[in-house]
Amino acid sequence: MESLQTNTERLYPEIIVDVGTVTFGEENRKKMTNNHLKRTENSKIIQATCALLNSGGGVIKAKINDKTYSYRCHGLGQDLETSFQKLLPSGSQKYLDYMQQGHNLLIFVKSWSPDVFSLPLRICSLRSNLYQRDGTSAINLSASSALELLRQKQSRAQRGRRRVKELQPWKVLDGSIQEEEDMRRFASEFLKKDKLMYKEKLNFTESTHVELKRFTTKKIVPRIREMLPHYISAFANTYGGYLIIGVDDKSKEVFGCKKEKVNPDLLKKEIENCIEKLPTFHFCHEKPKVNFTTKILDVYHKDALYGYVCVVQVEPFCCVVFTEAPDSWIMRNNFVTKLTAEHWIDMMLDIQPAPSSLAPEHSLPLISPASSALRSPSYPMKVLGFKEVLQQRLFPVTREEIQFKPESLCKKLFSDYKELEELMKMQIRPYSQGIVIFSRSWASDIGLRKEQNVLCDALLIAVNSPLVLYTILIHSSATEGPEYARNTAHQLKQKLGTVGGYTGRVCVIPRLMHLPNTQYRPCEVPVHYPQSYKLADEEEMEDLLQALVVVILLCSRSLLSDQLGCEFFNLLIEEQCEMLSESLQETQELFIHCFPGTRKTALAMKIMEKIKDLFHCKPKEILYVCEHDALKNYVAQQTTCQAMTRKTFMQGEFLKIKHIVMDETENFCSMYGDWYEKAKSITHPKVRGAGKKNPHHGVLWLFLDPLQVHHADVSGLPPSSAQFPRKTITKGIHCSLEIAEVMKQEMKKIKENPPSNIFPDTLALFREAVYEETMHAQALPGGVCETKTDLTIEQIATYVAERCHNLFQCGYLPKDIAILCRKGEDRGRYELALLKAMELTETHRATEAVFSQASGVLGSRIILDSIEQFSGLERNIVFGLSPECTLSEETHKLCFASRAIKHLYLLYEKRTVF
Repeated sequence: MESLQTNTERLYPEIIVDVGTVTFGEENRKKMTNNHLKRTENSKIIQATCALLNSGGGVIKAKINDKTYSYRCHGLGQDLETSFQKLLPSGSQKYLDYMQQGHNLLIFVKSWSPDVFSLPLRICSLRSNLYQRDGTSAINLSASSALELLRQKQSRAQRGRRRVKELQPWKVLDGSIQEEEDMRRFASEFLKKDKLMYKEKLNFTESTHVELKRFTTKKIVPRIREMLPHYISAFANTYGGYLIIGVDDKSKEVFGCKKEKVNPDLLKKEIENCIEKLPTFHFCHEKPKVNFTTKILDVYHKDALYGYVCVVQVEPFCCVVFTEAPDSWIMRNNFVTKLTAEHWIDMMLDIQPAPSSLAPEHSLPLISPASSALRSPSYPMKVLGFKEVLQQRLFPVTREEIQFKPESLCKKLFSDYKELEELMKMQIRPYSQGIVIFSRSWASDIGLRKEQNVLCDALLIAVNSPLVLYTILIHSSATEGPEYARNTAHQLKQKLGTVGGYTGRVCVIPRLMHLPNTQYRPCEVPVHYPQSYKLADEEEMEDLLQALVVVILLCSRSLLSDQLGCEFFNLLIEEQCEMLSESLQETQELFIHCFPGTRKTALAMKIMEKIKDLFHCKPKEILYVCEHDALKNYVAQQTTCQAMTRKTFMQGEFLKIKHIVMDETENFCSMYGDWYEKAKSITHPKVRGAGKKNPHHGVLWLFLDPLQVHHADVSGLPPSSAQFPRKTITKGIHCSLEIAEVMKQEMKKIKENPPSNIFPDTLALFREAVYEETMHAQALPGGVCETKTDLTIEQIATYVAERCHNLFQCGYLPKDIAILCRKGEDRGRYELALLKAMELTETHRATEAVFSQASGVLGSRIILDSIEQFSGLERNIVFGLSPECTLSEETHKLCFASRAIKHLYLLYEKRTVF
């Protein structure tokens, strides 16, 4: 059968498989006299359907043979419906929709999604071609049964079990007892014979271990070649057994194959060749071949050689044996391609394959929606658990008018292009409930190339509508627009299933518009989808938005992914706080060691709220203490509790304070007195005078980063060995994967070459394997980490200004950015150069006083200050400005990284030459 190829004239943003001319309708197909053509048409459609199911969905296009055909009146044809039922036993209506357009019938195929109430089959298959014995039958296993067999074999191999069960010597039992094993024993004895007599009767029958075959056909070898793989696979995949050819299965009489019809040597060679060609898959390391024995027994009739009986003994196989490659297909290089046994098992068991050319269109992962986000180790598992609450926080489905998101980007676009807002309102006028999500380029956000002529993309998600992707072009004459729009729509639709895990019907319809005329492109041909591809209600819309949340978080580098990322990290902190707060009752004094990236200040603030609720105390009874004014002001504005610096704390009296939370204590020093003893005297006052009641014992929790202790000798902290009780939070990484990688490398350097200000037992707390595991569970991909060296101050300023300009164009705001210097005195060195560079690049609001010190972190300006003053604070985007550093100064990279959430730019000056 000729290979099926995708249709290159793509009107739909889908994989379209053209199966050629097909006869449809029950009566028309009954009248077909060419049965081969009928079977070929059926096979083409079924194979294309399976391939699209396994490759993210798509459309099958068939030219209708009968000019008078009507889908509404004539239907498909019973043989086609039966084949669809075999392919999709849970119901083809869950995956397939049909639409007649003129003389073409379109079959819309939804991406495969496994039944959550049964075994999670990651791919769709027509036949597994894995056989097992079931009583006296050889059964082609269903996909679910095949998956059970594969998991069983894989588990045995992983546990290092012996390949097969060793058979024990038979014991002769009481003659009145008969069991299955008797047939195998008699078959083994039968194999030891040298000759047989014509019509001799066997003393055993067929069983799980025995198959009897009598061939009356003249074409014995072709018949054996046809049926042998089924029984070899079945016996090998079960408990082994005997295939005896030349014995009647009903009478159990020996007939043999007449000597004139078969050459015993050639027959034996044909059987060996056939078995050696069977596809096998190994889970074990030994990788043995199928173990079998072939024996030809002479059959005599009245002392003359009459013919031959052939016995094939098959040993149980350690792994699995196929009759042929499974009947399962994917799209590869624009063709419908049958999977090999190896790739089929890789996909069934979700075994991560080595890089290969075997991948569906657009290099999308071959994975089902239900478990796709679990496939790559770079996909944080927590995203799946938080997708619903993230959707409700950022994309709530309301009954109010259509919302435009994200607000800052929309404000920027509508300000720069006055007609754009009205244009979009005209497009969404028919819809009353939904969201339009803008991006400078949805293509760039999901890994495709951005087109320069694209002003922006806007994705409409609304009830009673399919998804629509509006692409607004700057110039209407551009020719790349249609292809860009179709590719972006198709890639986005695929990722909603393969990454986002969306299991419903989904399409993304591209719409091209351009400024300033705000018209659709005249060359655009409208596309139509079945009604089932519209979002029917709020519940479907929420499900799709949750899938989009996962796609944005895991596949996108954009303003929206950063906003979702910050919310995601906030949820992680809330979860961490819940676990940590369980210690409040029994551990009232506690040292909490937090590694860089834990965002311990946010954790400390949430702990204060927990203290207030748990002990039913007033906010004025809880005190927060830190080192710097900037952090103190930030916490004071974010909580209702009292906040002050260590210096102020040492100068005051606190008669009403019951609980103290001390943050950033790695920055503390013993100047102004022993702050630790004073805090203990407040929360754990000593009893004075006989007969007095024990005073209230409050909470004293101290948060510190043990890898960034500044004044180890004079910090005022107890020695590390005395910091007990203690909890160490190693599993808390609340930043991008790229920034977490920087911190990991820096912590490794510190551990290998520890500075004098870090306690030795602290270094043992950092374990690279645990940290990497946490990275893969919590850190988000899609961040930015760039390092530039050997720059002048002017080059640094230009780099920062250009980056800021680009970020503002994408909707980021000045309040998202912090520019941090190594030392406080460096601020003045950079400020004038930065202002000048921003004016030259026409950076947004450059004419205003754009910089603020760390104390203005809650304001709307860019922060320009030192690392020290910004301690305990963070912003989404951090520029770290530094002179050329030596090895002894490398810890500043860790300081910069721990203050960034998604973007980190490290810029180093040229080394000064004296």
